[in-house]
Amino acid sequence: MSELPKESATQPAPENGELRAVIGEFGRHLDMLAEQLGASLSEADRECVSVGESFHDLADAKNEIAHIDCDEPVRTVLKHSCEQIGNSLHAAVVALQYHDRLAQRLALIRTGLNRLQELLHDPTVRPYNDWLESLRHVEHLNRIEQRRLGSELRGAADQPAADSVELF
Repeated sequence: MSELPKESATQPAPENGELRAVIGEFGRHLDMLAEQLGASLSEADRECVSVGESFHDLADAKNEIAHIDCDEPVRTVLKHSCEQIGNSLHAAVVALQYHDRLAQRLALIRTGLNRLQELLHDPTVRPYNDWLESLRHVEHLNRIEQRRLGSELRGAADQPAADSVELF
């Protein structure tokens, strides 16, 4: 169990009503942050879908160009150009996969904020030690999720890349 700082040990404990008001206000701020985070994730998802659709269109165009039947030396030039387009698309998709990882991490943060908010909105009157225990439990759950997410992301990074353009 951690010790309280000396300053707080000398201050009188707030009245239960004052503490409940502070906790309610803190919960309201957590709720506002979770909403902002959710809105930002939704907007980023929409933008990523748009970029993904553009990449699919480029990949389709590349495939159509690659299948054009023509004589040399034009055939070699087209083939080389299509390979360059394909390599560039692949590199761009790999670079943009940060969004998926970021979205997963932000969802984890949002879940943590929601857990704290639920805890703060709980009307049960608790002694400080119970609050500390509850907060530590929320922290424990968040750390478990963070480790799970970290291992999933490392596993995904070890997977070989596909030849087609596939976002998320």
